[in-house]
Formats: sequence, C-alpha cells, structure tokens
Amino acid sequence: MGPVRRVLATAVAVVVLAQPGAAVADTVTRPDAVGDVARSPIGSSTYLPSPSRIEGDITSTRVSHGPHYIRITIALRDLTTTSNGNFHQVLVLSNRRFRAIQLNAFPGHWEGSLVTSAAGGRIVGCAVTHRIDYDLNLVHVRVPRACLGRPRLVRWVRVAIRTTVAGTTYAYADDARATGYVPTPVYGPKIRR
Repeated sequence: MGPVRRVLATAVAVVVLAQPGAAVADTVTRPDAVGDVARSPIGSSTYLPSPSRIEGDITSTRVSHGPHYIRITIALRDLTTTSNGNFHQVLVLSNRRFRAIQLNAFPGHWEGSLVTSAAGGRIVGCAVTHRIDYDLNLVHVRVPRACLGRPRLVRWVRVAIRTTVAGTTYAYADDARATGYVPTPVYGPKIRR
C-alpha cells in the first residue's frame, strides 16, 4: 500500500470512528393512525369512534433517549386554543423508575403547566420541561434522565402517550399506540440509550 493510500485509509478510519454511535441516543419515530380519535360525553367514560375529528388527532410520535434527556415530540393534525383545554399524558417507564407527566393547557393558560408524579400518584420535583407549538401542531416534552434514577443506570425507556381535547359537550381522546380508544395508554418498545 502506497503512502497516499495509507493516508486516505487513515483519514477514512478517523472519520468513521468519529461518528456518533448508537450509544449516543436511540430514537424511535412512529406514525399513528389518522382518524382514530374517540369521543365521550363530558362526565361519561364511554368512548365511541369519532373519525371526522381532526383536533387532537395524533399523527406521529418521536422519542429520543439521549445521554442527558428523553425527548418526546407529539405531532397532531390540529391543535388549537379554541377548545376548553388540551391535556397530554406522557407515561415513562424505565428499568429504574416510572414517571407520569400530565401537561394541561386551557383558556388563559395555553402555554400549559406540568405535573410529574411517581407510581402511586406522589408528585415529584423533576425538572421536566415542555413547549407547545400551536402553529406547527407539536407538543415537546423533555425529561432529564436523572428523573428516572441514576442516569448511568437507566438502560431503556418505554413511553405511552395520550392526548385529550375537551369540547363543550364531548371529550376527544387519542392514544399514540392504539387505533381507537383503549382504557389504559399503550407503551411503545424499549428505547435504549
């Protein structure tokens, strides 16, 4: 092998080895069925399909498990500030801990507020952050890995997502992992760091 080839081979090896590997972050993006929103009369727990409902219909979700944060993005067909409220439930299960994140946005507080709780409903002081983009119909949630235990020990996460929009006479719900209404949010696969 000549000197030029050795230099080129070394340069290629350096470039390949410098690329971030799978250990940096694992990301899963999954589409959700369109038109699978279910509705329930306010005050009832009986849900029926509402395929023509656009607002609150999840189109896809993205979960990225990085070295410092779990980043969750919910994409919807339509998300407005004209309802009685948008309520997003994100459940995060790891090999170490469980966290339930409730993001509520309603008239006068469309920027939304978060409550994070542990198993059993105990509220915990995790530094979970969020952003709701009504122009792009996106909801972003960022969960520090430290919220799930010692970050180096958190090997994987599974995430379940449900969005509910409150109307005047009906509540409309969509689960990111199920077609149609299911009583308990459905978890996605294990996403490793």
